[in-house]
Parts: sequence; structure tokens; C-alpha cells
Amino acid sequence: MTAMMELNETLQLTATQEIADVRDIATSAGAQLSDLVDCYVNAPPGRSAAVREALLSALPADVQQHPPAFTVVEMPGEYQFIPNSIMCVAALGNETSPAQRQTWKYDGVYGVSAKGMLFVEGASASQGCSKNPVLETQDVLTRIHYLGNMAGDTFDLVDCNVYVADIKDAAAVRQAITDFHITKVQPAITLVQADGLPDARSVLLRCTGTISASPLVRTRPVSINGATITDRFVFASAQLGRNSSGSDAFVGLQNVLKAADVGLKEVVSCSFFVKNQSQMFDLFAGFYETFNKENPPPPTRGEYQAETECDDCLVAAKCVAARLPPVAASSSLGVDGSVHLVI
Repeated sequence: MTAMMELNETLQLTATQEIADVRDIATSAGAQLSDLVDCYVNAPPGRSAAVREALLSALPADVQQHPPAFTVVEMPGEYQFIPNSIMCVAALGNETSPAQRQTWKYDGVYGVSAKGMLFVEGASASQGCSKNPVLETQDVLTRIHYLGNMAGDTFDLVDCNVYVADIKDAAAVRQAITDFHITKVQPAITLVQADGLPDARSVLLRCTGTISASPLVRTRPVSINGATITDRFVFASAQLGRNSSGSDAFVGLQNVLKAADVGLKEVVSCSFFVKNQSQMFDLFAGFYETFNKENPPPPTRGEYQAETECDDCLVAAKCVAARLPPVAASSSLGVDGSVHLVI
């Protein structure tokens, strides 16, 4: 779903309206709030806990008992005057193929599985771990994989959005993730800087994996340069660009997707991280040209301001593409003609 944002008199009223927006989008695709499996929220500095509490309390009581993976990160969003937004994913089930949504917990790590995928809420290192970005990364990955093996007979991590307190640690964290998976599938990796990480930690990992417990997962994922391919999706690492319109990042994305035998028309969801919030409208123009005009229908999207691994890059485009056959892909079209990421 595209990131929803509202601005009302109080935080609770804002959260209530944003959850209502998410509900309306879910309903248009044949889902409910109880089908949500993952949500990403940006919040102002020092307000992540309050924003999280407000949004979760706006969910129906039964959903609060088993919420989606719910990651709140402190970073600016699309507009300076709107403090937060929420971007979610829902699992669609039917009589012949139920979503079979389940929640999982292990040692401070929380995840939601459905239809052969596991969405892991942003997790930081355990209390006993030393404050060191590499050790913290290893600690979190160990617990994520344990959770994944609880959820399925086999588990492969396919995508990780990594938030670091200091972007200078990005290279070391990336290498730690690569080394950890040296004998495993390499996940797509996106690294950005964020404020206010839990317990003043250096790293927060929000990841997605595939599990074999579902018959829908027919083949194990495959890693290629810049992406990880599952039977139904291509998870691309963030493509970095020096043009504020994102045009060069989109070319990089197109090249990665081509190697996975899909194209920009199959992109279903993107998160964009811009270096300077004042250049957000440049990105909108580039997005419109690339997706609305040249590769419709456009994917869902969320925009944020954050530092990336590249000092002089202005845009990071982190996207997911579908590998569905044409008939199945058309069933994911929303009433407004946009593509919704559903599983």
C-alpha cells in the first residue's frame, strides 16, 4: 500500500485517520486490517514510541492481539509539515488458498507469516550484546534465523532494510550481513541512517524471508547481483542515484530487474530515501515519468529523507517486483489502477 499520512489536532486523531486510510485501501483489494502482515512507519525525533502506541491502539482489538510486524523509525517523511506516515502490506487469502496468517516470537524478535513468507519487525541487539555495529548485526541475524526456523521447515532471508545510527557504519554492517550468509541465500540489502534506534543501539534490522511450510513456496530463493529472487517476487537492493529525479537510480533498478527476467512494469512497491527533503518534488517528477507514463500502472510508494551509503547520492530507490503470470498480476490491480503489494 502507498504510505498514508494525515494531520489532525492530536496524535491519536491522526493515527485513527491513518489506520482508517489503510483499512480503506485493504478493503479495495479484498483484505481487512486483520490481514496486515507488515507496516513501516516514520516518526519525528523522540516520538517513535508515542506514534507506535497511537497507531497500534487505533487498530481493532482483535488485531492488537496479533498485530502486523510494526516497525517505527525516526526519520522525516514526504513533507516537512506532516510528521509521520504508515505503509503496510496485507496477505490475501481465499477459499482455495487461505493466507494462514500466524505470529511468531523469539527472544525479542517478532514476525508474521502468511503464504510462505515471514515479515520480521525491526529488531535490535539483545541486552547482553556489546554495543558494536558488527556484533549487533550478528546478534539480530542469529535470532531472526531462529525465528524463521520456528515458522518453517526451512527459512531463507531474502530482504533486509537496515537502519544505522551512523551511516559511517554501513560498510561494516553490510559486510557482516554478507559474511553471516556466506553459505546461505544472500538477502537484498538497503542501508540508511535513522535517529532514535531502540536502547541507543547502532543497528535496527527489518527483514523478510521465505519459509517452506507453505506449499506456495515451490523453489528456494536465488541471489543475483543487486537482488534476491523468490518464486513470486524480486527483492531489489536499494539503487543509488546522483540525480534528484531518481532517473539514474531507475536505470539501475531496470538493469537489476532485467537480470531477474522482470521489468519496471512488474514493480509493485517502492520506498524512496532522498538526501534532501526539499528535492522531493524532483523525485515525484522522475517517478511519474518512469512509472505513470512509461511503465504503468505505478507501484505503491513511500518517501523519506535519509542519508545513504553514497555520500553524493541524492536518491535511494528500494523496490519489489512481482513474478506473477500476466493474468494473476492483473488481479492485484486496485480500483484506482495502481498496483498493490499483496501476498
